Amino acid sequence: MWLLLPGVQMLDLLDIEGLYPLYRRVERYLEEFPEERKTLQIDGPYDEAFYQKLLDLSTEDDGTVAFALTKVQQYRVAMTAKDCSIMIALSPCLQDTRSDQRPIVPSSRSRFTFSVSVLDLDLKPYESIPHQYKLDGKIVNYYSKTLHAKDAAVMPTRFKESEDCTLVLHKV
Repeated sequence: MWLLLPGVQMLDLLDIEGLYPLYRRVERYLEEFPEERKTLQIDGPYDEAFYQKLLDLSTEDDGTVAFALTKVQQYRVAMTAKDCSIMIALSPCLQDTRSDQRPIVPSSRSRFTFSVSVLDLDLKPYESIPHQYKLDGKIVNYYSKTLHAKDAAVMPTRFKESEDCTLVLHKV
């Protein structure tokens, strides 16, 4: 799992701004052919065939619904992997205790049994993409306004009326 998780987290080669037009392409197709939703495996089953499609890491958009859907599904899987929680529990055990049920981590002074759990692995909903797109837009707008307000406060008053400024160089 430790080797798999970083690779899965990087499946989203596009950010939400790049993904949203592809999502809209799939949506337009589904509006025209709603019966295809099951065939496209948007709501599952998430089986071997589904995961095989995720392996297509091509970046050249050929304009097809298949390309758009692959990128949307890769994004959903990557967001799921980025949002999951990994719980690690360590419990001290006696030096002479043998545990056949749990692995033991020896250290210089103590021994610990451990267990690892991964939580929240439900695939992110297909329908959440428009929400993510709107949320990202709000974040960018807020950041832009905050940055602009900060720049305006720092700028000397003599340049606030006019942003044009001429630099004159004199020979020394």
